[in-house]
Amino acid sequence: MSGLPWSEPPSWHGSKVACEQATGANTTQDHHEQLAIPDITSAPIRSSLIQHLLEQQLAELRDCREGAVADYIPELAKANPEDFGIVLATADGRIYAVGDWDKTFTIQSISKPFMYGLALRLLSPSYMERKVGVEPSGDAFNAISLDPHTGIPRNPMINAGAIATAAQVWHHDPGRAEALTLEFFSSLAGRPLAVNGSVYESERASGHRNRAISHLLRNAAVIEEAPEPGLDLYFRQCSIGVTCRDLAVMAATLACQGRNPLTQEEPLDPSITTRMLAVMGSCGMYDYAGQWLYDVGMPAKSGVGGGVLAVVPGRLGLAVYSPRLDAYGNSVRGIAACRRLSQALELHLFNQTPLQQSPVRSTYQGTERRSRRFRSTAEATVLDPLRSQITVLHAQGVLDFAAVENVLARIEQAAIDGAVIILDLGQVSELPPASAALLHRQAELLQAAGQHLLLCRSSHLELPGTLRAAAFAHASLDLALEAAEDQLLEGTTGESRGGASSGREGRGALECPSQKTPTNVNQLGLLAPLAADLREAILERLELRHYPAGTLVMAREQESDQLFLVDSGRFSIFLPIQRPEATPRLARVATFSAGMVFGDASFFSGQVRMADVVADTDGSCWLLHRSAFEGLQRQNPAAAIALLTQLAIDLGRKVALCGQQLTLVEDL
Repeated sequence: MSGLPWSEPPSWHGSKVACEQATGANTTQDHHEQLAIPDITSAPIRSSLIQHLLEQQLAELRDCREGAVADYIPELAKANPEDFGIVLATADGRIYAVGDWDKTFTIQSISKPFMYGLALRLLSPSYMERKVGVEPSGDAFNAISLDPHTGIPRNPMINAGAIATAAQVWHHDPGRAEALTLEFFSSLAGRPLAVNGSVYESERASGHRNRAISHLLRNAAVIEEAPEPGLDLYFRQCSIGVTCRDLAVMAATLACQGRNPLTQEEPLDPSITTRMLAVMGSCGMYDYAGQWLYDVGMPAKSGVGGGVLAVVPGRLGLAVYSPRLDAYGNSVRGIAACRRLSQALELHLFNQTPLQQSPVRSTYQGTERRSRRFRSTAEATVLDPLRSQITVLHAQGVLDFAAVENVLARIEQAAIDGAVIILDLGQVSELPPASAALLHRQAELLQAAGQHLLLCRSSHLELPGTLRAAAFAHASLDLALEAAEDQLLEGTTGESRGGASSGREGRGALECPSQKTPTNVNQLGLLAPLAADLREAILERLELRHYPAGTLVMAREQESDQLFLVDSGRFSIFLPIQRPEATPRLARVATFSAGMVFGDASFFSGQVRMADVVADTDGSCWLLHRSAFEGLQRQNPAAAIALLTQLAIDLGRKVALCGQQLTLVEDL
């Protein structure tokens, strides 16, 4: 089976060179030319390519036996030097684990960034800045590295900074400090964790240097109480038992800005995780931090228990467990595995490709797509020449700054010759607050200029309250298109028009029949072209009914024995949309107003109705019952034929318009 070779930079120090040479790495070919995807055709179905890549890393690095198990803490010296596990946890909760991924070991210094995060959460960043710095020290993990002017530790990743951090957590709540720590770490890992008593006792008995550091911190007033309780908490946090899988989930939680991708708990908020990752990036690997960032390029933390934890923000968490350590106190295999995976999967923080996929997947004008609200002849005469002033932009993906800047530029370009811009956010997976604020400001600027930015399908995103207002946000593209059309009509007439309902908002009483009254022929556009005698024969058989807003005028599965001609108000047809992966919803098929007809297809086919019709506003319709139509056929066949002819013409227009829209949608 083909391997995954990795070129080694000349600066890679001795033990790593030996480990890489043990794998037969090719140091001359370009990485992309070297990378060979293994043949997995014979692997079990349950395997995946990523799982297979991790297994390959495990196999190739098994023979690397450089370094030695930590022995300055007696209990750590008992670790099996052959243990080796790798786990990758993605931001959406998938976990790939190989080797000794479920072997329990103690977290040791990997606890430091998490304890720092807990202190930031409990005490605030401004408070912690007065106790612990954030500058790289360039010193070993156990160096007595204090600022010569203030006496505070250089950063929270070295022992001095971690002891000071633990002391602040203990001081915050002396009675529950250990319980708070365990609860917090457990929420990060997604399962209950506990302190390994034997390791804790061994750490406490042998931790003379750390004890000296704690007294120096007390002398500098960084610790304002007796140093022993805080130091004891530090020993306990380092002695928490974890598995490689636990560490990967904890790393993935940081990748998700503090949200555990498995449990959906949020033990941290984004502002704190940002600070934690920043300190991990600059200080997490001690005096090897610069070389690590250069070679691997991921915020990370190692521990003398053999663990290494790395984070690709927004993407994944990676953990490796192998107890043999190098001179810096880092796992030899862990460093090698992280470096290889960073190269193979292009995870380096500073090797991110520019925006390749456009954040706007398609754009078109209102001439290519219109709302499902049928317009009267008078409205269509005004509206149709103006449809090019509507621009629709379909956004996609994560609208971070680079993406939203692109979207804003497209909006500004569309606004040069347009009056209304619709931004569809249905395929946007994330809209950070800063990007939402920029969109909000863009909407305000356009509004001030007499133009409009309408959003649609944005309910899954966090938007400013004012941007969620009906003037800006709409549940569907169809409703946004109708609102855009109304804006154009309003601009020509100065009259405000209400949009159609987005669903069946309640059902009032069913129709209330009223007595026949004379009708304005022009309101019955369908009948207007007919000769007066034929029209009168039809009108005699119509019945006027009034419907309060919200009334279910006709329902699915009902017998279709009535034809509806709208006299006033607005009526919408809805079909149920049922998909296995989505919540069932009602989609608007069409909206009709005065002079239009609905119910004709099922009326003449004799089939039960396939859709619901709801009164969007108070309104009325002229009803033609089947029995009345049959009587018209017997007594005045010419009038019946004339009615059928007009209905066929009207239905043909509807079908043609729907066909045109369906054809265009395929290419939008």
